[in-house]
Amino acid sequence: MVKKILIGLAGLIVALLLIGFILPANIEVIKSISINAPAEYVFDEINDLEKNQDWSYWNNLYKDDMKVTYGDVSSGVGAFSSWEGEEAGEGSMTITESLPNKSIKIDLDFMDQGTAKSWYTLDEKGEGTTLTIGFSAGMGMNPFMRWIGALMIKPEMDKAFDYNLSKLKEIAEAKPRFTVSIAVVETSPQHYIGISSTMSLEDMESVSAQMGKSYGELVGVLQKAKVEMTGPPFCLYPRYDEENKEMDMVCALSVPAGAKLPAKYPIMISNGGKAVMAIHMGDYHKLEGTHDQIAKYLAFKKLEVNGAPWEVYITDPGTEPDTTKWVTEVYYPVK
Repeated sequence: MVKKILIGLAGLIVALLLIGFILPANIEVIKSISINAPAEYVFDEINDLEKNQDWSYWNNLYKDDMKVTYGDVSSGVGAFSSWEGEEAGEGSMTITESLPNKSIKIDLDFMDQGTAKSWYTLDEKGEGTTLTIGFSAGMGMNPFMRWIGALMIKPEMDKAFDYNLSKLKEIAEAKPRFTVSIAVVETSPQHYIGISSTMSLEDMESVSAQMGKSYGELVGVLQKAKVEMTGPPFCLYPRYDEENKEMDMVCALSVPAGAKLPAKYPIMISNGGKAVMAIHMGDYHKLEGTHDQIAKYLAFKKLEVNGAPWEVYITDPGTEPDTTKWVTEVYYPVK
């Protein structure tokens, strides 16, 4: 009887080994989810490794055991983090590819337990995004490792992906939405002439009248000097004092750097650099709402204003009577 049992066990072991050899040599898990948010909102969470703790299954599972260390770079290509813990083991991850709002690739190193690769792709359509997460790891020729991959690693990765996708969806959909198009852009310095005025915030009719007067004067100066504008009119707002209900504004026209103009109208130059830019469509009287949206965006992105904001009046009201077609670009310089 003992002999038969031993023979049976040997046969079972041989069978398991044979099955192990035909099990996949590579474990791959791919899952997707639809998220009602822009791709940018999802990308920002994945591209910054320090944000992993907010949505990662593993960070949550081992939150009392895992010690995480970050490299000098924590987001984008080259971002690196490592972890260690009695239960979590040791490992590291490195972002090897980062295409803004499109895809991210990460190399995983589990030290003596092997390596793996993970990837994230984002497909934005309309107001939503499809997020796909992938994971791939080689199990080699060892049939035991192939059994481990099939029975332990793959089911655990399935569970982790369900958790990660659900948390990323929750985080992205909770972020604020904006009613105007807003982006961070690089701006170039501009040469300009301008007229400065201090205006009451409680008398917008006077503000409009002063702008009309200032631009009329500036256009007259350029016409008399036979100087062409190098861009659309714009207005700088160096000071906005809500407590005293007043503001300073500089109505300006872009001119060539070497333009010959009366000494009363010195050529100045604006600062270039990074700025938050919003596109306002419609009547100028509704511009306050766009400024409010930018303020909300600055707070959301934790950006600090670095200078005077300005408005660029792309559409000439004199040639386009339909106010719904007026385009105004609003800029806030940021650090």
